[in-house]
Amino acid sequence: MDKKKYFSDYEAFTENEISDISAQGIALKSGMYIDFNECTKVWAEANSLEKTTCVGERDVTDLSFTFYTHPKPIMIKYIPKGRLTELFSKHNTVCRFHDLQNKIYEYGFTTFDIS
Repeated sequence: MDKKKYFSDYEAFTENEISDISAQGIALKSGMYIDFNECTKVWAEANSLEKTTCVGERDVTDLSFTFYTHPKPIMIKYIPKGRLTELFSKHNTVCRFHDLQNKIYEYGFTTFDIS
């Protein structure tokens, strides 16, 4: 895959920018939208596939998702809130990261693990 073609530039947001998640995609507070069906088409083209359910990549070591949107990818990054907060939180950053991963899966899509 020629990532330069797809990753020469990208938009980056934190999880706090997510305003809604549905079976069609993710709406961001900025007005941008991550359309899952569009992402599968871009992923398939980037990986020389005919069809796929993959919408992008996830990296648990970086706590980020990169969605293959057009014209450029959109990254959503999960940022830990502080050592003590993370330690005592019942719903820490890793849990929130996996929640998004599970939602994507529930809606019939996948992400490729690059961790």
